[in-house]
This record gives sequence, C-alpha cells and structure tokens, in this order.
Amino acid sequence: TALILGAAYTLWLIKRVFFGEISNDHVKALHDLSPREWTVMTTLAAYTLFFGLYPKPLTDVMQPSVAKLIEQIQVNKAAEVDEAAQMMGAAGVGQ
Repeated sequence: TALILGAAYTLWLIKRVFFGEISNDHVKALHDLSPREWTVMTTLAAYTLFFGLYPKPLTDVMQPSVAKLIEQIQVNKAAEVDEAAQMMGAAGVGQ
C-alpha cells in the first residue's frame, strides 16, 4: 500500500511541479539558467556520469588508504582474539 501511494504521490507531484501553472508571482519572476550556470551544471553532470560508469580513477586514489585501514583492522582483531584466548586460558576455560 505504501509503495502504491508513494508512486501515486510522486506522479502527482511531478505533474504539478513540472507541468502545472505557475501560481506564485515570485516564481514567475525567476529567469532560466544563464549560460554560466548551464556550463557548471553540464560539467558536474558529465563528471558524475563518468565516475558512475568508470570509477577506477577514484578507487585507485583510495586504494592505499583502504588497504592500510584493512590492515589495521586485521591487526586489532588478531590482538583481540589473542587477548580473549589468554583470558580464557587464565580462567581455565576449555581445560
């Protein structure tokens, strides 16, 4: 029910926002995008599309820090396991 109502509301909203009449005088006074704004928007959209389809340049930059983070997590986890084993041994658990 929520999915159907959500879809219906979204379609109604899109109809009113994009295809409805402008009822607010402040909104009527607004101008369309300037060429500079179009250039910025197009450039950002192109970068978003490029990195969405080909993220390798970004993942290559992040790889060393992610590898270091994974290494630190593994070292900490191994230390926790060793500490738990020592505590269990000292308590006589498993003997």
